[in-house]
Amino acid sequence: MDKRIEAICMAIALSVSTLFSGPVMAGPDFWLVTAEEAAQVKVEDGQVQQLAAAVTGPGPEIVVLNPRALEKIHAPIDILVTFEPGDSGLPPDMSSFKATLVGFFDIDLTSRVKDHLQGTRLDVKDANLPKGRHRIRIAIRDTQGNPNERDLNVTILGAE
Repeated sequence: MDKRIEAICMAIALSVSTLFSGPVMAGPDFWLVTAEEAAQVKVEDGQVQQLAAAVTGPGPEIVVLNPRALEKIHAPIDILVTFEPGDSGLPPDMSSFKATLVGFFDIDLTSRVKDHLQGTRLDVKDANLPKGRHRIRIAIRDTQGNPNERDLNVTILGAE
């Protein structure tokens, strides 16, 4: 089977299984990204990938407190992100929050972390991700609809 068709079939199967699965709870079995999903979005060596850059807009400021930039860590990880008024000066509209695993196929992670939104922060404990590099795009709008996005790049060395 052509690799492109195989990849599309895998994406459809993954989307259907995600649609019918229940909410994922935090804890030792909480997989923010599964190994299958990581393989799904990964670009093979030699393939060219054009990723849209995260938008820096007048919307809320997205402050990633954990994990720290360029930090190489072991899973499970804790994620702490705060959302503060940005250039517009308006508060974030937390209902507009979106998290996406970015890659060859994007995977919406919003439903997996939505329960971890507390006020104007995202606080996820013990999130598992497979070994490798992962790019998670966080997007939010303020109360007037002004957008902002930020990429959270995580390198997982393996499990602890």
